[in-house]
Amino acid sequence: MVERIALIGLSGSGKSAVAPLVAARLGWMALDTDDLVVRRFGMPIAEIFARFGEPVFRAAEREALLEALRNERVVVATGGGIVLDERNWVALRSDTAVVHLTARLETLASRLRAQVSGENGAVRPLLAGALEERLRSLWEQRRNLYRRADVTVETDDRTLDAVADEIVRAVRSLSERGFVPFLSLAGGSGRSDLFVRSGLLEAVGELVRRRWPNVRRAFVITDDHVERLWGEPVRRALERAAFQVTTLTIPAGEQSKNLGVVERLLDQLLESGIERSDVVVALGGGVVGDIAGFVSSIVLRGVGLVQVPTSLLAMVDASVGGKTGVDHRLGKNLIGTFYQPHLVIADPVVLSTLPEAERRSGWAEVVKHAMIECTATDSTEPSLLPLLMSRAFSAWWEAGALDEVVRRNIAIKAAVVAADERESGLRRILNYGHTLGHAVEAASDYRLRHGEAVAIGMRAVARLAQRLGACSAEVVRLQDELLDAAGLPRSIDLPIEAVLERLRYDKKVEGGVPTWILPTRPGRVVIRRDVPLDAVRDVARSVLAPHSEVGGPLPRRRMP
Repeated sequence: MVERIALIGLSGSGKSAVAPLVAARLGWMALDTDDLVVRRFGMPIAEIFARFGEPVFRAAEREALLEALRNERVVVATGGGIVLDERNWVALRSDTAVVHLTARLETLASRLRAQVSGENGAVRPLLAGALEERLRSLWEQRRNLYRRADVTVETDDRTLDAVADEIVRAVRSLSERGFVPFLSLAGGSGRSDLFVRSGLLEAVGELVRRRWPNVRRAFVITDDHVERLWGEPVRRALERAAFQVTTLTIPAGEQSKNLGVVERLLDQLLESGIERSDVVVALGGGVVGDIAGFVSSIVLRGVGLVQVPTSLLAMVDASVGGKTGVDHRLGKNLIGTFYQPHLVIADPVVLSTLPEAERRSGWAEVVKHAMIECTATDSTEPSLLPLLMSRAFSAWWEAGALDEVVRRNIAIKAAVVAADERESGLRRILNYGHTLGHAVEAASDYRLRHGEAVAIGMRAVARLAQRLGACSAEVVRLQDELLDAAGLPRSIDLPIEAVLERLRYDKKVEGGVPTWILPTRPGRVVIRRDVPLDAVRDVARSVLAPHSEVGGPLPRRRMP
């Protein structure tokens, strides 16, 4: 079950009356944003409007909404205008089912007149005057916003109990199908809603349609490998939701991450007459996600973007956070933009087709998130590390087992992105293992998979941290065991000078000095730039050697 239910709709739709009934059926509590505002000011809403004006009321209303939604197992009756502030939708979307209560305008007017004739005779200031005309005006202004709700419930000629029963049934159905985003982020390119559930690929069209009720066309960008596996199911899902679908295919692999491919995609989109109201659906792994995200951010100065990741690496990392781009001959991901996807739809079922090597490669990013979790989320104890240690690597690929792992990874990354969207500070910790890892990847001419290179980079920085006195040998051993359990390499035979030369082109270099993310204890890392080159060279030499055998299954042990 979702954690919260929010009722939206025009005044008179019954939100305040229905919320306690829904809460009682679920054993939850009910809150009303209007009540919270009145309690704060110590006066009726009409007086708040009269004395302080609508802007002050809207600010207080937003604070009341945030206060209410900080709770779990709560039904929140919201003010009719809560939908007007786009920032409110981020709060309304995270693990919250949004229910729109509606009725005929004459019904709403009748209910509001009855309220006016009650004890306090209060009426919403925005509804003063010709009531039906004001309601009609507000409806025209807000109707498209109310259409964003997960479900709409008609309240005309129905008892409050009947309405409450329908809400409970509808929300349970939505929750069971995974149709409520478990998390929502605010970004420079708009709100990003994140969905994770096994079997969700079949609902791609419905979820995209819910986000963009009036969009006509969807352009699917994928690679020739993924297109054979999942292109047709996604196309059918979009067409069932009444989208006109055009599929654009690129060659699979890192070699496609270049400006030539971007230019060809732009030609195809523009020649097809793409409009600002259309959406791009990135169907694939990290390469497709990076390229499609980059193209979406620059064509017509930005169109709607949906990430449908098909690799573990893309699900837990690349599809979330808004980094896009392509490689340059001097380094990886040196050309790109920050552009948050508006939807991320992750279905772990598609990972069943991944080759074993790709599963292992993606697991490196899972371990990375486990090593940075406490710093990322400001938590005292890690939760992902114990989860990863609870079963063997092979067992995670059983049906439904990965859903929670993917959610926790996304939540860790999302916490960092929410605090630092454009990588000016905290977000740098997401590069744990990547400083040397990217250099290794580039020096191998990208023959090494990204996760394999990152695993080598993580092993190196843990040893670097131990050498500098930042962490204990036990932290190094714990990380090694997690990486060994997935069969990730311990080293790679590459010329050390070629790798160190690539460090010069790392995106985090400042004044010619690389930025290093070093572990201090399980789940905690620090950002440092005062790392001696001699120490880097010595540690790099230890992982740039031809002895890449890996260990066996992860033993059951306690964290240090």
